[in-house]
Amino acid sequence: MRSHGVPNYPDPDSSGDLTKGGAQQFGVSSTQFQAAQHACQDLLPNTGGSFMLQFQQCVQGGVCPQALVQQALTLMRNFAQCLRSHGVPNWPDPTVGPNGVPFFNASGAGLSHQYTHSAGFKSKLTVCQSQVGGSTGVPVLVG
Repeated sequence: MRSHGVPNYPDPDSSGDLTKGGAQQFGVSSTQFQAAQHACQDLLPNTGGSFMLQFQQCVQGGVCPQALVQQALTLMRNFAQCLRSHGVPNWPDPTVGPNGVPFFNASGAGLSHQYTHSAGFKSKLTVCQSQVGGSTGVPVLVG
């Protein structure tokens, strides 16, 4: 990333995870940041075909292939329906953000950060992840 015009991009942490952030955080234009992400996409570690790992890496890298986005949206819609049927009636369907990554706009649906991090909500989250995601899991990016 640094050699492609994002000089303030940090090294991965001690676990090998990439820093999440955007152009503004790293002091470059969004065009420059996206160009660097695109140029470096093939340098991300091989995921061995796991959907969740591929999805996490494309979110961190900011470049998600359309097929992966569609797969995530399908899982996320099913997950949203599950949450609604388990007592969260205003849980939103996923939307695709400006960076091309699907997420749940929970705050836009009137759900507070406090609620989405409560023990009661987390138990519903766990139930629906196991019912809908099976072994692949469900990407739950909440905005």
